[in-house]
Amino acid sequence: MDGRRRGDRPRRESSMTAVLITIAAGLLILVGLAGIVLPFLPDILLIWATAIGYGWWSGWEGNAFLYLAIISVLGLAALGAEVWMSGLGAKIGGASLAASFAGLLLGIVGFIFLGPAGAAGGLLMGSFLVEYFQHRDARKAIKGMLGVGVGYGTSMIVKLLLGLGMALTWLIWVISG
Repeated sequence: MDGRRRGDRPRRESSMTAVLITIAAGLLILVGLAGIVLPFLPDILLIWATAIGYGWWSGWEGNAFLYLAIISVLGLAALGAEVWMSGLGAKIGGASLAASFAGLLLGIVGFIFLGPAGAAGGLLMGSFLVEYFQHRDARKAIKGMLGVGVGYGTSMIVKLLLGLGMALTWLIWVISG
């Protein structure tokens, strides 16, 4: 017997298994980063869940809880920024909640059919159309559309930066052992 009690999980799998699990976790984190820009992929929550899974797999050794705490704070900030900045942009532009949701929905549809340009076009078109039909005023609709666009764009940039911070923290965690 190797000194472990029955039912204990080994501290580390073989080095090849460890490398494969680390690569898989890194790939999941990259998918999460891509999901910030590509609306059909999971994003911040995937990065966070991968970090938790990596911590569990590694046995929470060393400073694992510290790294997870940093990743969690960055993730919560990213999720908060997404909601707050998107809403703030729409509010400043005078757009309604319905216009924001219509823009988001058409942005997703646009992305599916036309890629990133379709996402931007769908976001702007959806918010413009709802605002125009609500007010019958093209100037108000354009102002609302621009507010929605600036809000979503700004939130995506902030979310991407925070997501990169999460990924970098995980990478430091992996390298530091």
